[in-house]
Amino acid sequence: MHLKFGVHLPTHGEYSYKEVLKVSMAADELGFNTLWIGDHFYLPGDFYEKTGGDPNKPNKLDAWTLLSAIAPQTKRIRLGARVSPLPFYKPGRLAKIVATVDIISGGRVNFGVGAGWFRDEAISYGVWWSKRRERISRMIEALEIILKLWTEENKVTYKGRYYTVTEAPFWPKPLQKPHPPVWFGGSSNEIVNAAAKYGDGILPLSDFPLEKFRDLAGRVAKAIKGRERKFSLAPSFTYPNGLGEKPSEWLSRIEEYVEAGADAIIIDFSMTHVPPDKAVSMLREFSKAVFPKYRSF
Repeated sequence: MHLKFGVHLPTHGEYSYKEVLKVSMAADELGFNTLWIGDHFYLPGDFYEKTGGDPNKPNKLDAWTLLSAIAPQTKRIRLGARVSPLPFYKPGRLAKIVATVDIISGGRVNFGVGAGWFRDEAISYGVWWSKRRERISRMIEALEIILKLWTEENKVTYKGRYYTVTEAPFWPKPLQKPHPPVWFGGSSNEIVNAAAKYGDGILPLSDFPLEKFRDLAGRVAKAIKGRERKFSLAPSFTYPNGLGEKPSEWLSRIEEYVEAGADAIIIDFSMTHVPPDKAVSMLREFSKAVFPKYRSF
């Protein structure tokens, strides 16, 4: 089978803009399919402790601004947030932001969406927060508005429980038709059902246990039964903790998840201390050891 491979980079700790750009360009040149970054104001302290950052100065670059800067300096790799918490945004504003990055990139955006999980960042920045069920409801309603803005030729009116737009014009549209692929972060039944209805794939948490991944793949298969559009499952593995340090370990881990239903694999550098130069050398070694087995060039 032809397996796709992605990279999730930190935008915190020692990964400033220049470092993120350096690794992104290397991943693009090596033939990785996707580049993902987190969308947060800041992260819990242990993320900084694990990655060599300073938990007392929890730095974090803005996701979509950064992706718009990476886009013109890469050629093929697809770009996305893993994932944007939709309840943190006004739907119309995020629709405009993501459409603009899709245009800048020449149609290479993956739209990763979620309901949000880090309460402290919401409270710190005065962003709305509530129980998970309501966050998911807001996520779905916001996504419905975004998709309407992206796809409908007439002005959009939507009156929901949480959001309203009235006679809203939206041009230019994203380059990708009907719209950029929508990827959902998570693995709950609510996420699976939403992804089956609106999405193109699911991004489970990094180092998602194999048995749980098999269960997720089974639930997804039932949820998408009868639909024609392709659907992807992309587990991710931290390096080196979750993926291993040797090519033999990489191949063994990947094969387990491919057999369980994965059709894409993401290497996650965002939760371990991997300096940028080490990340580049690892990606180079990975591409030489793993790509030939799963790709026909």
